[in-house]
Amino acid sequence: MLTKENLTPLAERCIATFAQAFLGIVAAGPMVGMDADVWKAGAAAGVAAVLSVVKSYVATKKGDGSTDLLK
Repeated sequence: MLTKENLTPLAERCIATFAQAFLGIVAAGPMVGMDADVWKAGAAAGVAAVLSVVKSYVATKKGDGSTDLLK
């Protein structure tokens, strides 16, 4: 089930993914000719963070059980 012990690593991954995606878009955007609009970068980073959570959930259902986050 969803417990504090299981949600903590999931939240850490979600936040780290958001931060990495956001900073990557903002930092690399001007180098590749993209307009680094902060709101668009935040939206894209939010999508990446949600996909990270979905991936973690699917991994618990389809994985071998060695990295269960949501028991």
